[in-house]
Amino acid sequence: MKRRTFAPRPGWQARLEAVGMLWHGAVPEHPVPYWAEDAGYSFTRTEITALEGASQHLTDCVLAATEYAMTHGRLAELGIPNFMEEAVRESWERDDPSVYLRLDLAYRPGEAPQLLEVNGQTPTSLLEAAVCQWQWLEDRQAAGELPATSGQWNTIHEALGEQWAHLQAARGLQEVTFSSAPIDEDLATVTYLRELANAAGIHSTFLEVDALGLAPGEPYLLDGWPRPIRQLMWLWPFEFAWDARDGEALARTQTRFIEPLWKAVTSSKGLLALLHELYPDDPHILPASLTPGTLQGPAVQKPLYSREGQNVILPGAAMTPGDYAGYPLMEQAYTELPTFTAPDGPRYPVLGVWAAGSEVCGLGIREGRGRVTDNRASFAPHWVED
Repeated sequence: MKRRTFAPRPGWQARLEAVGMLWHGAVPEHPVPYWAEDAGYSFTRTEITALEGASQHLTDCVLAATEYAMTHGRLAELGIPNFMEEAVRESWERDDPSVYLRLDLAYRPGEAPQLLEVNGQTPTSLLEAAVCQWQWLEDRQAAGELPATSGQWNTIHEALGEQWAHLQAARGLQEVTFSSAPIDEDLATVTYLRELANAAGIHSTFLEVDALGLAPGEPYLLDGWPRPIRQLMWLWPFEFAWDARDGEALARTQTRFIEPLWKAVTSSKGLLALLHELYPDDPHILPASLTPGTLQGPAVQKPLYSREGQNVILPGAAMTPGDYAGYPLMEQAYTELPTFTAPDGPRYPVLGVWAAGSEVCGLGIREGRGRVTDNRASFAPHWVED
């Protein structure tokens, strides 16, 4: 794995906006460009083969640990409220379908990749990985900056399309309501997923999160007409919903969610501790504990639920800012990220491996300017050398 710098493509902002990515530049709350137009990461085919194999193994382990949590009564330890436990287990027992997830890996060239986190319910940076970096590769090849034989570990678009087609043909999925907060990245993510679902023959509508309704005695969540919502593709964290005033409705409703309720288990950082219990000698799984202070050596403390590097404590450092300070903490052995040099300071890349259903299908990279990958981390494209 190597980092290489590039001159910006002519009109690169318009190129990104043409495929729906509007949040590429710096803004006051994100003071550095989100899209790393000036850099990319190269991999050898041998590296990608190893990463693909390790990532599929980890995906299988994550699903096995999710089942273990269900069958061994571990849901409360993972931060799932008591009133949600039965609904979460029933979702697993029904085999409610999943469309996607993302594994975040630390990878130092020549060493085994190590799992940092699982983004099971609301993974973003999807459009960037599936579409924008492929466009970047084609543009660099057309300009003669990369060989025509260069590839990319990226069948995300095709794999997600196949997953929606499978849900339509094998699971009878006919209509889905898509919902998110009115934020550019979230809207673009659900719009992209909705287009893939439509292409698979699934009818769809869209509703902002705040427009979802409840009514006494109504078994389903309601849209604005109001009509019952039977399938909801919801880019909204379950923990936000169950902490809300009407949170217990999440457990009672007959509306089925994509991603499903069982992903509350997969998304809990406590699952990292269960993975270590089940696979203590696995080189891809870091030691982790549900009881902070019990691991030997440097450890990172994380809330059971958090996003964008919020409320994380690195060894010897203060907790990062965020909205999750009230959640219980778990801890995970500290591992170094690789460090690459850029003109304005070091970069620390984290590899985001995507899975459609349960099959890994591609790679995206977020490179942070610090050792916690937060919302200032840029997305960097990659290519595979022949």
